[in-house]
Amino acid sequence: MKNGHEKKFLAAYDAWADAIYRHCYFRIFSKARAEELTQDTFLRAWEYLNSGKEVGNMKAFLYRIVTNLIIDDSRKRKEDSLDRLMGDETAPFDPPSDDHLAMEHQVLFKQIAVEMGRLSADARELLIMRYVDDLEPKEIAEILDMTPNNVSVKINRALNELKRFIT
Repeated sequence: MKNGHEKKFLAAYDAWADAIYRHCYFRIFSKARAEELTQDTFLRAWEYLNSGKEVGNMKAFLYRIVTNLIIDDSRKRKEDSLDRLMGDETAPFDPPSDDHLAMEHQVLFKQIAVEMGRLSADARELLIMRYVDDLEPKEIAEILDMTPNNVSVKINRALNELKRFIT
């Protein structure tokens, strides 16, 4: 592998490994599986670069890989991990302390997570990419092969639907 590709890969890993992991975790709610999918994402990116192919936008490329891996994983497993998580007594939503404000945040977070489960998979994915992964609509559009305007409209509709569920 050329030194430039190796440096590009290492820089991408340093810059986006944590974000890719968070994206996986908030899509599947399994720490171990999120770690595996993150590893698989970077393995596939490495193999792609190692084959001599060029990548214009590494961040979008990584998110496209991980999105496809998550879709493949959900097809194989055919399970609703959010429902199982909400029934799991060891869920990561337990308040970290007795602090009143922290407890309120945890309750709100849990309510949002439950209500996001009522959204379509596409709407949930858009909200996670925008507000958890902090991706701009233009970046999401590139990842999902949509127009930025279409992404913005769908994000707005998903937010409105989520607001209706919460209120």
